[in-house]
Amino acid sequence: MENNSNKGYGVIEENQPEKSKKSKSTLVAVLLLVAAILCCLGYIGVLLFQHFTAQQSYGEIEDIAMITPQSNEQATKVDPGDVAVGKSPIDLPALQEINSDVYAWIRIPGTYVDYPVAQSKVDDNYYLHRSIYKKYLFAGMIYTQSCNALDFSDPVTVVYGHNMRSTTMFTSLHYFEDPEFFDTHDVFYIYTADRVLTYHIVSAYKYDNRHIMNAFDFSDPEVLADYQEYVLNPVSTLRNVRKGVTLDENSKLVVLSTCMSNDKSSRFLVNGVLVSDVPIEQ
Repeated sequence: MENNSNKGYGVIEENQPEKSKKSKSTLVAVLLLVAAILCCLGYIGVLLFQHFTAQQSYGEIEDIAMITPQSNEQATKVDPGDVAVGKSPIDLPALQEINSDVYAWIRIPGTYVDYPVAQSKVDDNYYLHRSIYKKYLFAGMIYTQSCNALDFSDPVTVVYGHNMRSTTMFTSLHYFEDPEFFDTHDVFYIYTADRVLTYHIVSAYKYDNRHIMNAFDFSDPEVLADYQEYVLNPVSTLRNVRKGVTLDENSKLVVLSTCMSNDKSSRFLVNGVLVSDVPIEQ
């Protein structure tokens, strides 16, 4: 007669290693899940910290610079009547006391772009990750490079700003990806020490990441004309273009450049042509 009890014990002994393997696999899966959650929380924390520090830094700057304060919670607004008479809402000299590299202020109605503009005298990318106080700030500043004049008199001026995955810096330039927003928001303003400059937004599109000022010799009339033609008729799957606009050798373009999310090889450009240059009232 067979001893079934021995068989039973044999089955139990064979299953023990399998149960042990399953337990280890479950533990590894749980640990990986916890690690993934912690990484996500850490990433979110970094983003929130970057957003907070940028908001805090520029909140202080607005308190100093704004003759007519605006709420950080609302999209930027501009009174066309003030622009027409050269009334500036910005106390630029107060900012220049903090940092002499600051030479302008940019404001884009309907977005959250409402910032000082700087240009370093020593390093073209100095303000990529530095604040107006010349201290590290991931959000950096809105800035131009030394290849462009400080009075925006060049045929093409490129202004750079980070895409922060929030409402800070040049992030809200991406609003112009939306055709309806593009159709209903057609100007931006730049305030210098003595002028109020109004730009008519002619196009917005995805572009490659080439350095525009190095890639094109705008002193060559043919090169300039070809570039202007592209601005008005961009070859891009993501584009919005204003109809009925013409550009010529006297046109002054400002190109606002920021990154595309999750695409290091591309940039998003918003292009405006100067349509009004009014002296600031004294």
